[in-house]
Amino acid sequence: MSKPKGILIFNRHHKFLSNLLKNEECPIFETANPLESLNILQKEDIGIVFASHDIEGIESSEFKILVEKIKPGVNTLFIAPFSEKDKDFSINTQDFLNLVHNYITTECKLSRELTELKNFSYSLADRLLQIFDVHDMYFFNNDHFVAELSFKIAFRMGLDESLAESIRMAALLRDLGMVGIERQILEGTQRLNQSELTPIKEHPIHTMQILRQVKFPWNLDSIISQHHERYDGKGYPMGLKAREISIGARILSITDAYYAMTTDRPYRKAISREKVIQEIVKHAGTQFDPEVVEVFLSVIKEEPSETAIKKNILIFERENNIAALIKLSATGNEMEIAHVTSSIDAMGYIRQKSPDLIIADVESLEPDAFVRFYNAVQKIRTAIPHRFLFITSDKDHISHFNGNVDYILKPLNLNKLTVKIKNLLFETPPTYPHEETRGLVGSLEEFTLTDIVQILSLGLKTAKVEITKGKENGTLYLLNGKIVYVSAGDLKGPEAFFELIRWEDGRFCIIHGETTNDINVTVDTMHLLLEATTVLDEKKSNKNQISAY
Repeated sequence: MSKPKGILIFNRHHKFLSNLLKNEECPIFETANPLESLNILQKEDIGIVFASHDIEGIESSEFKILVEKIKPGVNTLFIAPFSEKDKDFSINTQDFLNLVHNYITTECKLSRELTELKNFSYSLADRLLQIFDVHDMYFFNNDHFVAELSFKIAFRMGLDESLAESIRMAALLRDLGMVGIERQILEGTQRLNQSELTPIKEHPIHTMQILRQVKFPWNLDSIISQHHERYDGKGYPMGLKAREISIGARILSITDAYYAMTTDRPYRKAISREKVIQEIVKHAGTQFDPEVVEVFLSVIKEEPSETAIKKNILIFERENNIAALIKLSATGNEMEIAHVTSSIDAMGYIRQKSPDLIIADVESLEPDAFVRFYNAVQKIRTAIPHRFLFITSDKDHISHFNGNVDYILKPLNLNKLTVKIKNLLFETPPTYPHEETRGLVGSLEEFTLTDIVQILSLGLKTAKVEITKGKENGTLYLLNGKIVYVSAGDLKGPEAFFELIRWEDGRFCIIHGETTNDINVTVDTMHLLLEATTVLDEKKSNKNQISAY
């Protein structure tokens, strides 16, 4: 739940006020310094300001206007200096406390109501999308997965809570604009021509046009409209680059790509998690923001492997009723759900996939044919015997079967069905080792030091770059996109940079956010890169001369 807004006490006698308010629920910030008070206003979530009526160097009215500019809507109350013994204090202490208490109570109530509204909005949108996608074998529940992964990355990056919530909601709704695109285009296996690509590339704009009819408690526009932009400016629909793209869109572009590559598509099978991670790292700095990639790696390493926990369920029934119910109650990254209507299709699927659970609506199938099907499945040799869940009105039906057979009685209760399935599939919860990751790593054959510096400068990044070549090591620090420190063995400063720029092979590690107090480079970074180009040209010229001999 969101915290109530804080109270800023800007008064020479602030200790007395803070002592009065110390038992209240909201945070108290206190200072007697004008500049510090403005700094607190900018950094903290302040709802009310108690200020001295005689601020040194500025009129009270001017201070109030300044507060309003920094934090629109904040209440500012000017009070005269007072203490507990001050006879001229014209407000009864208890009345004053009641006033503040009522303010805090109102803030807490509004905060709770806003949190409840946000939770309701997200849950409702999530549920409606599951219903919308329940018959879609390629896109079922990917919005939920991408939304939660995006939220974890935003949280790990320390983004504001409201912005993290905006990113999660935008991830959930990002592809609504595809609703008007013909299914044969989305599910086709052939390469799309330009006329077919146009509506796909326009879907972020169409999504925003749809959502403008809804008054969400978040600003989703830039996140959704920009989530197909690329860090190098070659994306769509506007061709934005680097920090021109909102941080929410930069996060969403990675999680969207990750899920798209790790799931089956009409035109290709899913790619393994390890290969997808390699692809994302490979395109850090071109397609993706390298700083966000680094955080993504730290988050995805903590996520359980899809192949380790994803359970395969086959549902055998004449209609698609039970399959739809189970899809609506399941989480996409927990289960892979398939539906068949004939024993021939069922046998084909079982031989190919060997499902963890076979669910059958016994009474909708011909009894003798189903018994033959069951016996045929039992003859398929697998390491673990096939497990069945029968849905029936008569539990005596299961007396005809031996082996791993369970049942649930009609009329179906969705909660009971969900619990039964999860108990059968996850009787022994798996555990997953925590893997730590340090920085964004790669080889200099793929990204030269020049490429790395240009990428970090473009994004105004603060980072440490570690380079290794055999037993040789080099270190480089950037502050807001500018090189401030370089070392390579005994070399320091620009000379060290020129040495590192010559390394054509080796490994690098980019660690965002790391700084140094040492500065040995004061030359402009672009000027340094130009000088480095001259150094490289000289090296190539020398090589050519040697080869000529």
